[in-house]
Amino acid sequence: MNKIVRLFSVLALASTVAFVSCKGDTGDQGPIGPAGPTGAAGTNGTDGVDGTNGTDGVDGLDGNANVKSFLATVAVADWANVERSGIGSGTTSTWGGAAVSSDLITADKAVFVALISGEEKISLPVSLSKEIDGSVESLLFSYKTGQVSLYYKNQTQLFGGNVSYKPQMDLQVKVTVVEEVEVAALKAAGISLDDYDAVMSYLGRSVQLPTQL
Repeated sequence: MNKIVRLFSVLALASTVAFVSCKGDTGDQGPIGPAGPTGAAGTNGTDGVDGTNGTDGVDGLDGNANVKSFLATVAVADWANVERSGIGSGTTSTWGGAAVSSDLITADKAVFVALISGEEKISLPVSLSKEIDGSVESLLFSYKTGQVSLYYKNQTQLFGGNVSYKPQMDLQVKVTVVEEVEVAALKAAGISLDDYDAVMSYLGRSVQLPTQL
């Protein structure tokens, strides 16, 4: 019996030595294998809800590059007595004069001036009579490059009487400067250049308003 036990012990020890002796160093890592096949595509997501169409904007008024205007206030203190030449004669007469300057007024432009009275615009030249004293109040204008000249007179009678050469309050005027091509079109259409409303209605387009002088 003891011989059998010793025999098994010897065999077990020999097996262990053989196992340990057969274990060598770890070898180099082998090459990476080929990639596997691509997986199946996933299910498409649900389409989102279409957005609501926006509202169209309101069309603006067509501008007219040939027409520009500006506002000017002429104070009572701005008026001075000046001599104005007559029409077709060498004589002159005294008027109250005031000037409004603007770079918009050039040699190739025509100028229209309107007196602003409340909500009304009164085209110049204008003469108004007062029944209370029979006086006649007149406001005229002329223009040249860079300037509009205003002329004022209030006379109680045609000859003699009291004459005033400046208004009793500040006046506000709107000066509209128009390219000559527009003036030719107005004349061809039979529009009176003295009728401010008719002129502006024919032009029919918004005008640019620079900063008030």
